[in-house]
Amino acid sequence: RGFVEEGNRRVQLQEDEMASIARRLVPIADRVLVKKLVAKTQTAGGVFLPDSNLPKMNEAEVIAVGPGAKDNDGKTIPIEVAVGDKVLLPDFGATPVKLEDEEFHLLRATDILAKFAN
Repeated sequence: RGFVEEGNRRVQLQEDEMASIARRLVPIADRVLVKKLVAKTQTAGGVFLPDSNLPKMNEAEVIAVGPGAKDNDGKTIPIEVAVGDKVLLPDFGATPVKLEDEEFHLLRATDILAKFAN
């Protein structure tokens, strides 16, 4: 969950508030805005892991989707992911975007490696 500074205190954002912040940035063409999922800091046995031992997360949730790229005939090619989908990202290639202290990533839909089935 996200946080926003309000005066001298941090206030936890609800999911719909975080989504509304991200919707201020509307992807164009075949771009997709995602928020990377956070690795668990505690093991099943209750041991807390230091930041240096956390696995790198390549999973993300789709926050916003552009309308799609155009083909040679000018027809829109639909994007295969939708808002709320969980996706697998490549290690590199996404552009980090910071919106109100929350970090998102912007990338082309064709750069997304896979979509997790519900």
